[in-house]
Amino acid sequence: MAFLGILVAALSGAVIWYWRFKMVREAGNEIIDSVERMRGAYRRGKRRKQAEAAPLASIADPAIAAVAFFFCLAKEKPMYVDAARDVIRGRMKGIIRPGDMEEVLVFGEWASKNVNSPEDPIRRFRDLWIKVLDMQERRQLINIAEEVAAVGGERTKEQDYALQTLRRSLMN
Repeated sequence: MAFLGILVAALSGAVIWYWRFKMVREAGNEIIDSVERMRGAYRRGKRRKQAEAAPLASIADPAIAAVAFFFCLAKEKPMYVDAARDVIRGRMKGIIRPGDMEEVLVFGEWASKNVNSPEDPIRRFRDLWIKVLDMQERRQLINIAEEVAAVGGERTKEQDYALQTLRRSLMN
């Protein structure tokens, strides 16, 4: 009888310890799951920030690239961005379809928000412009850029440097 009591106690102890280890394992799995969820959320946020920071990378149309560049130039004089938008709209009228004009302007302005310097789009789009545009269209791009930079008075140093870089990149 004592043997049976010891056997029942041992089985009860084994069941209790099995249950405790199972609970510890489940708690560990929950911790690992929550860490993986946080890691996934961090990665998604990081990728989202990268995608938001690099909207210029998604541009493949030279006209849209030009509009984004024009807004980068206009952003150097923040008080005159609205006037520059009117200049861009007027000069791009024959180049961009009228139904797409507003969408292209909004996208170009949005794409230029995270650009630190007007030279960045020049470096990014130089090869696209050289490959797709002929010399007359390149001159037209430079003329529009000069008009945008002239909005609101004299050009800033950054705008002058960007225009020089644009001329050197496209005309050489």
